[in-house]
Order: sequence, then structure tokens, then C-alpha cells
Amino acid sequence: MLRPLVIVDSREASKADRVLRALRELGAKLEVRNLIVGDYLASEEVGIERKTANDFLNTLTRRDLFLQLFSLKSVYPKALLVIEGDLNRVLKFRRIHPNSVYGALASIARSGITVLPTSNSECTARLIYLLAKQEQGEGKKPSIKIVKKVETVSEKQLLLLSSLPSIGREKAEAILKVFGTPLKALNSYRAWARRVKGIGEETVRKVGEVLNTPFKPGG
Repeated sequence: MLRPLVIVDSREASKADRVLRALRELGAKLEVRNLIVGDYLASEEVGIERKTANDFLNTLTRRDLFLQLFSLKSVYPKALLVIEGDLNRVLKFRRIHPNSVYGALASIARSGITVLPTSNSECTARLIYLLAKQEQGEGKKPSIKIVKKVETVSEKQLLLLSSLPSIGREKAEAILKVFGTPLKALNSYRAWARRVKGIGEETVRKVGEVLNTPFKPGG
């Protein structure tokens, strides 16, 4: 009987005890490594990023989710985002408009990244286990790949703007087409809702908050 190998990022391993325990109970072999991209590797082609529903919402406003996922997609052709938990329930307690959340999900899906919801840690583990088993049944063993550096100026410009709240790669490109350079775009961010299709005043408000709030170390 095939016991699939799942490579787990060391940071993920420190906070996902239930997932790892369930994977072991299902029969998976685990190897904890320091991964540059992804939380789990199921094969040489499948890289998985796991977010709880709450983490996913936090990432939209605090961290560069799109950079994580595009980097994953650049080295693993079958890139997956697993969202664990009830996203709609968590949304009820957060001051984030559903359109921002589902717009981000739509942008992720259009980029060729598969989004899969799971109910809990056990379901996440079962999904990863079966992915690894199916892939490795075809002889595709998991492997850590070198992350390609962002080389071109255009790519760096897109990544810079796409890291802002509710601004993914598609909107970043639209902004740059209108304003020409990131500096001109940031200096004119208040005009984004008026001049860039698909950007509303709420997004402009969030971007303004990031650009104008004084930095607090550790905050």
C-alpha cells in the first residue's frame, strides 16, 4: 500500500498540529523542511498554501497573499489555496466587504490557482493526503524547487502595487496602465476609484490607511 510523502513547511508544522496529526493517522509520511513557498508539497507539481478562514481575511489586509500565491504558481504548476473553515461565518464578524473577499478569490482563480474550501483540519489533511497519494501513484514525488527571483522592473512594479489592500495583480496592472509609474500611481491614489475600472472608494480608503498611517514597530 502506497504511503505518500508530504513535505511540510517548518513554520506551518509549528502551528498546524491537528493537520499533521491527521495526516499521520491517515498513513502519510511527513518531512518537515524550510520551504520558500507553500505550506505543503504533495508532488513535484503540486504545491499547497493553507489558510484558515480568519488567516485568509487577515492576509488580504496585512500581508501579500498574491505574492505568496504567484510565487507558488511560478514553481509548482498545480498551485492550490486551501481555505479552512467557514469563510462566510467569519466575515460576519469582520469589517471587510464581501465583494473585496470574493473579488480577491476571483482574481486568484483567474490566475490559474485552484481554491479549495475545507471544513476543518481533518478535512484539510484528508485532501492533502489524497492529492499526494494520487500524484505519487503516478510516480510524481514531492520536491523542493528553487524559487525564481523577480527579475524584470515591470514584475517588481506589479508586485509592489499588488501588495496593497484589495489590489491584486489584475488591478495593479490596470493602475499602472493609467498612471504609468508606481510613484505617480501612489501620489494619485485618491483618484483610483474615479480613473481605474473595478476600484471603489472603500479600496482607496484602505490603501490610504496603509500609505498614511505612521509606522509602529511590531504593530
